[in-house]
Amino acid sequence: MVEKEIIERICGSCNCDEVTARECLNDEIRHLRELQEVEDLQESDIEQSCKDLGIESECIEYFTMVLTF
Repeated sequence: MVEKEIIERICGSCNCDEVTARECLNDEIRHLRELQEVEDLQESDIEQSCKDLGIESECIEYFTMVLTF
């Protein structure tokens, strides 16, 4: 799944524009990276980010990929 698809899903679930959806996604990624830096990142944190953004758990793979690079 690519970022554009994630943004579209966030827009659909939150009824927001792409700019707001991108900001929300970036905030969640930033939060997860902070947890990763202190070695406190759990899979449940990624699942919670998906829930907070209103997207499905199948998007976990996207977050895993982003946090790997």
